[in-house]
Amino acid sequence: MPTFKYDELPVVHPSPLTARRLVHSDHLMMVSVDFCGGPTPPAPPHSHPHEQVTYIAQGPINFFVGEGSDAQVSRLTTGDMVVIPANVPHTVEVLAGTARLIDCFYPLREDFI
Repeated sequence: MPTFKYDELPVVHPSPLTARRLVHSDHLMMVSVDFCGGPTPPAPPHSHPHEQVTYIAQGPINFFVGEGSDAQVSRLTTGDMVVIPANVPHTVEVLAGTARLIDCFYPLREDFI
C-alpha cells in the first residue's frame, strides 16, 4: 500500500500564485491545488474530458460551472464539494488570501503527470 507525505510530494507551479501536488493510481488521480495571493479574479474557464470531484479544503471560493451567462456560480467554503462532468467549462475565484482545493479526476490527467 503506497503512502505519501504531503510535504514530500513534488510541487508544480502552473502559475506564480498556484502550487499543485498529486498522487495517482492506475485509474484515479488526486490533486491538491494551493492558491495564494488572493483575492483573485477568476481565471478563464477551462474544460477537459475527465470527470472531476472537488473538495474545498480551505476557502472561501466562488466556483463557476459553465461559462458566460449560463455559468452557475456557487460560493463554497471549507468542507464543501462540487462535481464537474466531463467537458464542462469551469473555473474558480479565490475570495480570501489563500485557498486549497482537492481535485479527483477520472480517468487520469495525463497532462499533469
